[in-house]
Amino acid sequence: MPNATDRLSIVASAVSNDPRQAPARSRELGFSGLLFDAYGASLDIPDLSTTGRREFRNVLSAQDQQLVGLRWDTGPKGFGPGADVDQALSRLDRVMEAAAGLVAPLVTVDLGPLPEPPPAVKPKPRITPGVAGLILLPTSSDLAAVRKPEATSPSLPPPDPSFVSQVDGALTELGRRADRYGVTIAFRSELASFSAVERALKATACPWFGVELDPVSVLRDEWDVDEVFSRLGSFFRHVRARDALRGADRRTKPAIVGRGTVNWAELLSNLEAAGYAGWITVDPTDLPDRTAAAVAARRHISTQDI
Repeated sequence: MPNATDRLSIVASAVSNDPRQAPARSRELGFSGLLFDAYGASLDIPDLSTTGRREFRNVLSAQDQQLVGLRWDTGPKGFGPGADVDQALSRLDRVMEAAAGLVAPLVTVDLGPLPEPPPAVKPKPRITPGVAGLILLPTSSDLAAVRKPEATSPSLPPPDPSFVSQVDGALTELGRRADRYGVTIAFRSELASFSAVERALKATACPWFGVELDPVSVLRDEWDVDEVFSRLGSFFRHVRARDALRGADRRTKPAIVGRGTVNWAELLSNLEAAGYAGWITVDPTDLPDRTAAAVAARRHISTQDI
């Protein structure tokens, strides 16, 4: 992985809602690029004219800032039941067209709810004669415990076929449009697991699709860091730099990068081993003092020894 400092960017709305001021603020804070919301508080980038897009890029280049890409959220229904899939695809089509026109062929997308695949059943270890020789004879208390019925967790049913069909159909169409524009889409989901994202990727098998790695999502997920990297490491197209304190039942509380539960030295080392060469975008939008959080995040990531 290239020097992390050279590929550090920040979410534009975290430094300013004014797209004319965000590049200067980003540079002052020591970042090299900006990830913009496609539809922001003061600017809808897909609505920019050709002249407007040229001026937008000039504002960035004047501050020696790179446009990392655009981000968009499909909303609470995503492409699932009750969603207006055609409208969502239409809006995302405009986002991809704008990204291509701005020569920033990356769009990060929160897919919303996704069909959850049934959990994989892990095989029980086989007891060999050598291991059997180490087994102790049960005591009377052990036998009593065996007689008690064990609590079993109900197995999850397979996802609703109509849900699967609708999501996969929407993603297949999205893949066709991404191919037309030559735009890479990095998926994330605040409402689904990594295994659900993996299922969606494999179902569509689109070369323009990838994953946005969010360390906070890893803290909440059943998969640990090693499994996330082993299953999805080759799909990483963008990294969202956030941190959080993890509590019971995988609950999390936003924290400044380096002051939460995420092991950043391990994460960056794994990214290097996976050959990741993309941007790491600091996203302090969940924190009260975004500027201080952004500075602390940049300093912490830049000083990690990998």
